[in-house]
Amino acid sequence: QKNKTNINQRIRAKEVRLIDLDGNQVGIIPTKEALVAAADVGLDLVEVSPNANPPVCKIMDYGRYKYEQTKKQHEAKKNQRDKGSPQNW
Repeated sequence: QKNKTNINQRIRAKEVRLIDLDGNQVGIIPTKEALVAAADVGLDLVEVSPNANPPVCKIMDYGRYKYEQTKKQHEAKKNQRDKGSPQNW
């Protein structure tokens, strides 16, 4: 599975460090409360740092987040030079 980002009900931690829409840190709250907060504004709860203790989750539009990640990867690939090619010597 290439995409391992947990969103909404796939987040298994009991508590998460929540970041709101504006990027402000709300604090450490139970995952259920974070899910309710995300649902209240009509967005998704996305786990942005799963290895932290507790995991860091952000309220955002997951579709837009995924699109921006794909766009960044495409840009990085486009700017990468193939040093073995005679064109770049």
